[in-house]
Amino acid sequence: MKPITAKFPKRESELTTTIQRVLNNLKNNPAYPDLPPALAELEKKAPVFQVALANAKGRDITMVSIKNDEKADVLNLLQIVADYVTVKSQGDRTLILTSGFFVSNETNSNRNLPPSVEILEVELGPSGEATTRVKNVTGVKAYIHQYTTELPNLNTVWAGIGTSLGSYTFEGLTSDKRYWFRVVVIGTDDQRGFSPVVTRVIQ
Repeated sequence: MKPITAKFPKRESELTTTIQRVLNNLKNNPAYPDLPPALAELEKKAPVFQVALANAKGRDITMVSIKNDEKADVLNLLQIVADYVTVKSQGDRTLILTSGFFVSNETNSNRNLPPSVEILEVELGPSGEATTRVKNVTGVKAYIHQYTTELPNLNTVWAGIGTSLGSYTFEGLTSDKRYWFRVVVIGTDDQRGFSPVVTRVIQ
């Protein structure tokens, strides 16, 4: 049997609620007297992340990039706190739930949800090449690495390639031209999740 661990949904729409629930439940919780510094840092980051979310709704590229950076920070802090809760609770389901986190074997964590991609890396290579890469994505059976040469909108037509790997190198791209990249992840139940969109000017 897998050990029970503290988990949390990583969907962007749920992060603000998750952060607030964890902050409320862990403060003054006698089961967790020696809270890690990451929790105090998370409390500081929470309003910054909320502002970044609001600013990114206009789809300004810079604002979206800032939001993605802030999101990566709060996800990292949440994971540190979740790991602390897992160790401190010694796998006790009830103790984990009192922390505001879900437990790893319950359906209300991530089951039946599309795979979640938090960070997309785009690395420029030699002239005309770019490599897209996503890491630590669970429950995935395939990836579709995509690009477009126009600012993405609802009607954008994406070019891409399907693969079983989390990274792919595009070749033959036009130098000095701006491209937008994303990765579509296909889950075991055929649900689809999408990475953030990252833009680069090709070398």
